[in-house]
Amino acid sequence: MSARASSPVTDAGAPPVPVLTPAAEPLPGMPTPPPRDPDIRLSYSRVDTYERCPLLFKFRYIDKLPSSPSPDLSWGSAIHAALEVWWSQKLPKPPPVEVLYRALYDHWEDAGFSEMDRERKLEWYRHARDVLARHHEMYSTDYRPAVACEQWFELDIGDSVAVRGSIDHVARTASGGLGIVDWKTNRRARSRRDVANSLQLAIYTLAARELWGREPEWVALDFVVPGLRVIVERPEIDVDGALQRIRAVAGKVRDELFSASPSPLCDWCDYRGLCPAFEGDGPDVPGRALVELKRLRRRRARDEARIVELEHLVARYLGEEVTLELDVGPD
Repeated sequence: MSARASSPVTDAGAPPVPVLTPAAEPLPGMPTPPPRDPDIRLSYSRVDTYERCPLLFKFRYIDKLPSSPSPDLSWGSAIHAALEVWWSQKLPKPPPVEVLYRALYDHWEDAGFSEMDRERKLEWYRHARDVLARHHEMYSTDYRPAVACEQWFELDIGDSVAVRGSIDHVARTASGGLGIVDWKTNRRARSRRDVANSLQLAIYTLAARELWGREPEWVALDFVVPGLRVIVERPEIDVDGALQRIRAVAGKVRDELFSASPSPLCDWCDYRGLCPAFEGDGPDVPGRALVELKRLRRRRARDEARIVELEHLVARYLGEEVTLELDVGPD
């Protein structure tokens, strides 16, 4: 890790205003910042992980040790993918619920359910369909296509630190403004105070300001399992406090402070066997790596097949001589 860089400040001694390093083509009217390569890249999940356990952060994001797939993660990823497909439809009428069902089927990953029998897997799958059906019932009556789904961003917050992420759903409000929605597949909804204090939504507020030149009117966590969307107005979001938290974590990461922080969550930690706070033989790192490798290769084969289909579709409409140059941004 590189040595500490001096932190640029404004004339008033305040930290610099965050600027955007876009992952794709900038929107009309938005400036293109010069390219940069920050020493530290963080995200909401990385900051949250460090605050819970610095050693877990090291195992997961620096050592890049593989983790075990879980039913909850696989299930949540499939639901997110289905919601993205449905809300991204640019149609005057709401897409039918079958669009959600088809997307769920197409994006279902079996890796997290490998230890279950077939009937138990089907229970999870049917539950996902029920959740999506309720979501369709709630929002199809007043459907507005999303301004963007899974909108990638990277923010330069100074001192060679960047914050990146992907916004689940950018909504168009009735007044023509923006609303930010993050989908959650937790079983329980959180309180309005928790939503107002969300670091994730504060980061998304900053990103919206840089991406679209305006802050959102409101932000929300949409708990799709119980079917509850908790909305808070923009003035309740503490952006300055969020930046302080991110910079504090960045400083500790730069100083390589990775102590263990035992908690009740340790019982579910993939790396408990490596942790000095516990005794054990260590996790099956090669075995987990092979499981993840198999899953990624299967996903790559599916993605490559879809790429070929789309290339043929574009060529059929635009001609074989057309050359596609697509800037997909960094991974």
